[in-house]
Amino acid sequence: MSIVVIDNQVVHYEVFGRGRPVIFLHGWLGSWRYWFPTMEVVSDQFRTYSFDFWGFGDSNRQDTHISIQNYSDQVMRFLDELGIEKAILVGHSMGGMVALKTAITYPGRITRVATVGAPIVGDSLSWLLKLTDRPLAADLFAHMPWLRRNLFKFFLGETSDPAVGEMINDSVKSNASTLRRAISSMWRTDLRPELHRLKVPALIVHGGHDDIVHPNQADLFDNIPAAQVVLMPSSRHFPFLDEAELFNDVLIRFLKQSQAPPTPRSQPNPNVNMNRMIMPERPMLIPENSK
Repeated sequence: MSIVVIDNQVVHYEVFGRGRPVIFLHGWLGSWRYWFPTMEVVSDQFRTYSFDFWGFGDSNRQDTHISIQNYSDQVMRFLDELGIEKAILVGHSMGGMVALKTAITYPGRITRVATVGAPIVGDSLSWLLKLTDRPLAADLFAHMPWLRRNLFKFFLGETSDPAVGEMINDSVKSNASTLRRAISSMWRTDLRPELHRLKVPALIVHGGHDDIVHPNQADLFDNIPAAQVVLMPSSRHFPFLDEAELFNDVLIRFLKQSQAPPTPRSQPNPNVNMNRMIMPERPMLIPENSK
């Protein structure tokens, strides 16, 4: 367990591997822990980091406003404290929203960004999560650990990860205020007006059966030249656990690509989006129009 002090508060993080830095950002109810299987694979070729957002996991923060903007600031402060000049961001769900906002705001520091099951429009969140925006529901949820554990277990779905127990245990570490404020900020965030400012290469991954964030969020990137969209039809909200081998293949190839975003063919078909891909049941990418 490693720690770094940011704004006089302890932030827990883990680091593996050597090479270009890749920062993994977790989602609501989560912690760095559920990124570990992916980090283990990626760390063969990159230096991988993941930290707990303030109020989640083992990073406690008192008297602060929990918001997507503040978490984006935490990412930049983390890079500053560790002396990382430039990095790649990979974010899941809430962490994906944070990663995308950070990449748009700091294109000089973030060289590329990958989001997984990320809400671009907060209203795409499941009604189950929106309930937590109500103080009474948040208090009830916070004081019933068994309910939180079972909900997070439902979110995770079936996984062979032996550390699933630790992931679920981390889900009960946040208090009611953190849970409610994080959901409130996500619900009221709309990144659509900022997408045209995305200049760094982006990988946008969604599970076809995601019941936490609506997969139609992928459609918002149809006209964003820097973005490559990948749909994993057999996955739910955690494609990196549901179809780990396929996800890792896609992610590592994206991380190793040249810096320039994908360019269209010399004579593109106006009815085909060359940046949208569908994952089949084998480790390769197929353009949607070729299925």
